[in-house]
Amino acid sequence: MNVSIRIIALALPILVAGCASYGPFHPNSSAQPLNSVRGPADGRYKLAFIEFGDQGSALDTSQRTAALEVIHQAKRPLLLVYIHGWQNNANSGDVCRFEHFLDTVSQFPEVRAAKGNVIGVYIAWRGIDITLPVAKFLTFWSRKATGETIAAQNGCLATISELALAARAPDKQLHRCILLGHSFGGLVLENTISHSILDASSTGTRNTSPWDMAVAFNPADSSIGTRQLVSELDYLYKYDPNRHAYIGRASGTEASVVDENRPFLIILQSENDQATGQFFPIGTGLFNVVNLRAHWDRVPVPGANGQKVSEREFYTHTPGNNKYLVNYKVVPLGDTPAPPNLLAKDNRAVDANALVNHPDYSFYTSERNDGHEDKFCVNGNYNPDEVRPPSGKEIWRRWQFVFTGNARVPCWIVRVPKEIIWGHGGLWSDNSVAMLAALLRIHFPLNAEGKAASGEPRVVPGTPDVQKLNRDKLR
Repeated sequence: MNVSIRIIALALPILVAGCASYGPFHPNSSAQPLNSVRGPADGRYKLAFIEFGDQGSALDTSQRTAALEVIHQAKRPLLLVYIHGWQNNANSGDVCRFEHFLDTVSQFPEVRAAKGNVIGVYIAWRGIDITLPVAKFLTFWSRKATGETIAAQNGCLATISELALAARAPDKQLHRCILLGHSFGGLVLENTISHSILDASSTGTRNTSPWDMAVAFNPADSSIGTRQLVSELDYLYKYDPNRHAYIGRASGTEASVVDENRPFLIILQSENDQATGQFFPIGTGLFNVVNLRAHWDRVPVPGANGQKVSEREFYTHTPGNNKYLVNYKVVPLGDTPAPPNLLAKDNRAVDANALVNHPDYSFYTSERNDGHEDKFCVNGNYNPDEVRPPSGKEIWRRWQFVFTGNARVPCWIVRVPKEIIWGHGGLWSDNSVAMLAALLRIHFPLNAEGKAASGEPRVVPGTPDVQKLNRDKLR
């Protein structure tokens, strides 16, 4: 017994030393009421932090107030809300990469011409709780559980909704609200907004989401919830190829039309992401063994005319690695010359993708995906005043989003080549950002005057006619 106590006594200081600090990392105070907001002196973008604890509670409620004040002051807000993933927090290198992304967006010609106010909100949580080199990788289960807890509680959804509603205030001359999540942050994002997408109001209709677009990069979550979301959307909508839209199945719901180019959620999955493609099935499999989970229900595959498979297939695979759910793929169209009349100097494919519509869902990339953008982060810090020259290694390619099968619903689950998103953490690469710019333009196409069309509210339909639904499924 004495030996055991001595071992624990010796190990405890090591474990304590290896624990990550608790937040908030950016607390506000009476002396520094805006410590949670920063940005360059010329105001071309603002970055605000909102931090949550392990139980989903805000660690400093004044952070949300400060972020809302930045949005209230902006006349033309382009709001980008980002939830980080595993091994990150409000003081990690991911902050630098997100800030570089905001700076990139703020300096593109279209944003400048529109006089857009670029505002980034970094929603942070303890994605890392142990810093020891080997032991930190054993936090997969605890951090996954923490992400699930944050998504299940009220604070995160309430915060996202209030930020989005502030950006949509009647006095705004222009507004956009884009939600982004990565890894376990993608888990938080998807689980947080899925209920909102299908939420029913007291009037018998369903609410629309206050945000315009939601994108999850390499989400590290089981696809059980995604299968349920896709199944519900398949229950509510029927795809009409003539209108290129998803039409409400319920009678009298002609207004419940969602254009094909405006899905409620887009999941982007890198084809060479080992973390979600290989480690996630191993991690969830071990969890099943430890917890003696042997029985699995057989559940229907969305859009598969009654086919059922073990729910284990969805528990042990993330959405973008699940063969029963993936419904889109980015395919190469080959090398191409650079388009004319581009004004941007760095990552010019963003400019090319923003200037024109994409009726065939094709888009450009212009870089070699060699980590060129990483050099702008030094020791995890970003300097907005640093001169950032072009890479000098352009290679122009065209790509296309192609429907590949499975349920055709307003939720895109897309496999993406490694040339665009490299591995698990490649969401901030130049080519990934260029693809995101294309998705924004697909989501908000230019009208005849060359201005981005405003997104009309999307009304989720009521309960469909089950007999008609069954007839549609049998065709």
